[in-house]
Amino acid sequence: MFDLITIVTPPLTDDKIDYIVWRNGLQTNSRDGAVFYDNIDTKNLKQQKGIYVKIETNRRLKAEGSLHKYHNEISGNDRNNYNMFSMSQAKATIDSLLYDKGIGSEDARIYSYEIGLNLNLSKDCRTFLDKIKSIGAMGNEKVLWNNPKFKNERMKVTEFHTNIRKYFKVYDKVFESMDKKRKVMPEGNILRIETVNRRLSNCSIIDFFSPDNLHKMVEAFFRDWRTIQFQQDIITPKGTGRAKQMLCLEIMNKGKHEVLKQAKDRHNTGSLTDWEHRNIREFVTKEWDEVKKYITFIQSEEEKEFRQLLQVNHTILKHDEINK
Repeated sequence: MFDLITIVTPPLTDDKIDYIVWRNGLQTNSRDGAVFYDNIDTKNLKQQKGIYVKIETNRRLKAEGSLHKYHNEISGNDRNNYNMFSMSQAKATIDSLLYDKGIGSEDARIYSYEIGLNLNLSKDCRTFLDKIKSIGAMGNEKVLWNNPKFKNERMKVTEFHTNIRKYFKVYDKVFESMDKKRKVMPEGNILRIETVNRRLSNCSIIDFFSPDNLHKMVEAFFRDWRTIQFQQDIITPKGTGRAKQMLCLEIMNKGKHEVLKQAKDRHNTGSLTDWEHRNIREFVTKEWDEVKKYITFIQSEEEKEFRQLLQVNHTILKHDEINK
């Protein structure tokens, strides 16, 4: 399930630095007279397996890359993350990566990581993305916005400014591969969901990859993604007109206060008549709380399929045997 991970260490001794520089073929650089080492120019070559390694001027190491892609490459496959990647595979792979890069587990800490899952859908991912609204428990939802850096509205993401340590994203994996001109393209309709965790505090790699912690992360991942909210259609009480039905949907999507505010703004600009504005205000403030008791929600076919696939994958991954 792990994709991008960032490993850091405290300041290393001269012997450890020399060994890691030799083992990874790091280039010697300088900044203001201070020496640092990295493989920025060669990290994507076959021998480096896509893992970026840098030893900063303060002697701290940083190693970053996709654990999933690294696993596939050392298993004799292409460097990709289109297939299933279990926690037991991740635990075995991190040991291989540390050995390969010459990083001691006693030194290593996890600074950030992405944990994700591929869902193989029956139809175009866009039909699912268009209906996804938010994630999070009711009252504490995080809106999933279209990412403007991603073309054709094929990715949605919660806010991810630097102060946020945890955020969520969902995107069309096949489209992403085409957009980045990958050498090998996956087939079908693959929707990838990811949880990103940043700036972990003093998280040793030994504790992080312990079986108990890996099981906890699996449960936390699925617990979060079960709270995803899709746009839903509704059946309203008999006699509810089409205009009020649309207003009900608007209230459910935006909340009462936002609907009232927008109606007031539209009235002030002249796009709503006095009569229209009054009707909206009266419905929201006097009728809505009673009407909503009798509304029946209808899940879309996309939501049903998403939740079914989530459950299937949870069943598979929670029974994954992770060796100590």
